[in-house]
Amino acid sequence: MQKVLVIEKPGPARTDLVGYLVSEDFLVETADDGISGVSAGREHRPDAIVCRWEVDGPNGHQVLEAVRQDGELALTPFVMITDNSDRAHCRLAMSMGADDCLVRPCTHAEIRDTLAARIRRQTATSELYVATLRHTAEQINRLAHYDRLTDLPNYHLLHQKLTQFIAASHASQQTLAFMSLSLDRLRTVNTVMGYPSGDNLLRSAAHRLKSCLPPEATLARLTANQFAIVLPNLKRHQQANETAEDLMDALKRPFSLPGGQEIFVTTSIGVAFLLHQSEDVQTLLRQADAALEYAKKQKSNYCQFYRSDMPVVLSDQIQMETQLRYGLERDEFEVHYQPQLNLASGNIEGCEALIRWRHPERGYISPIKFVPLAEETGLIVPIGQWVLETACVQAKRWQEQNLGMRYISVNISSVQFNQTDLIDSIKNTLASSGLAPQQLELEVTETALMQDAESAIAILTELKALGIRIAIDDFGTGYSSLSYLKQLPIDTLKIDNCFVRGATKDPKNQAILQSTIELAHRLNLSVVAEGVENQEELLLLSQYQCDFLQGYWVGRPMSHTDIEKKLAPTVKLQPSLV
Repeated sequence: MQKVLVIEKPGPARTDLVGYLVSEDFLVETADDGISGVSAGREHRPDAIVCRWEVDGPNGHQVLEAVRQDGELALTPFVMITDNSDRAHCRLAMSMGADDCLVRPCTHAEIRDTLAARIRRQTATSELYVATLRHTAEQINRLAHYDRLTDLPNYHLLHQKLTQFIAASHASQQTLAFMSLSLDRLRTVNTVMGYPSGDNLLRSAAHRLKSCLPPEATLARLTANQFAIVLPNLKRHQQANETAEDLMDALKRPFSLPGGQEIFVTTSIGVAFLLHQSEDVQTLLRQADAALEYAKKQKSNYCQFYRSDMPVVLSDQIQMETQLRYGLERDEFEVHYQPQLNLASGNIEGCEALIRWRHPERGYISPIKFVPLAEETGLIVPIGQWVLETACVQAKRWQEQNLGMRYISVNISSVQFNQTDLIDSIKNTLASSGLAPQQLELEVTETALMQDAESAIAILTELKALGIRIAIDDFGTGYSSLSYLKQLPIDTLKIDNCFVRGATKDPKNQAILQSTIELAHRLNLSVVAEGVENQEELLLLSQYQCDFLQGYWVGRPMSHTDIEKKLAPTVKLQPSLV
């Protein structure tokens, strides 16, 4: 039943109109004057308003203006009834927003038909508006939860579904598999053939993937070339392996792109299984991604299941990156120095500068945890420069104290080594610290040098021309390219501790040590053995005529003050050990 508000002073005319409208199945509310009419409209929210212009208080035009300015009544159909037949009078009402203006005498049937027509139009408009809103909401919801290109669920919907699957698996004590799948050559297709071709490839791949999966599985698109698959209710892990093989077989077949071009793609898949009551959505995602990274390194269609020894990016690493960015400006880093012993003289003649992070809340954080992150994010460049400057200033002080320290050794990461301003930075550091170039040794790993061997030779040659000493760090664990070793302008080989540790009982390590030391000497290079922890290892390396020792037997990494205590008086080996 439709509700009508009649605004008219009490009397026979209003009584007749109200009685007629009630007989026509309208629900009628009344108001005696303009002010109470507006209040009644707000209270009763009618489907239409009939207002006599000659109402007491504010006239009809003023009531209409108040109604149209009211947020709740602004769209309510409004029919004006007036005794004034002047055309301009009615036109003013229409221009102010009246839906119609009837001039008395007019019949009750005319008023009824006018109200019915205006209510029908308002209802139709409202239904269209609601339908448009519903359609828009559905579109927004689809854009929020589905990938526009492939029409597959996106990460947000996948997260919801995976959360539900995990809860169901915990309740039923059944497992599920989460797969992360990568199309490895999408970037090449986009670069060579254009992004439209890449889009066609993705749509075709999505269609093939869906055809391989059981009905209960969920397929989603995570990133440009990465899909995710959830296999719930697994009775055995082998089902996941069988599904992965089906997926790779489906994607092995050539794809036909517009223009008749056929292309082939390779696929990498990482798989993680849910462990009951112990894993959540983020854990599964990280484990599957870790397995995927391993699979990608195999370079061809490969599926890898997650293993506990695979590196997983944890949430605290993101937090650590943020903290790492503030570490320098908050003065949280320290340089510790590990002494190097000259076997011939029995004196500590050098130190390796090693960075340490003293976090105000977490204490000392191992370099194993933060240095790889610093390299990955590029933060190693400012951090490494700070280490270089700090170490050079400290070495100059030791020179002035006449402690017998001939050089300081500083690590240069592969990221630093590839910086275009590396040479200028080192020159400026030496100039500001006052340290002679001959008293600085830079340690670079084989891996860093072999990334671009020709460029590395040019950089090292320029550094050598300045008088700086060059050492290859962790020798034997990287490329170990002898063809480049003879071309590199270096002074020192540092033998990695993996060859020193336990060498006294390992004939193979003994052979490696002896051969490496002999090779280095034939190339006029000095040798530093890292990781020396006991006297037996010292005696063995002395027998092989190693030049320098570094390790806990000589001294742990320590502060500059502890180094000064160790060097005053100068520490020497017992003659029987030399």
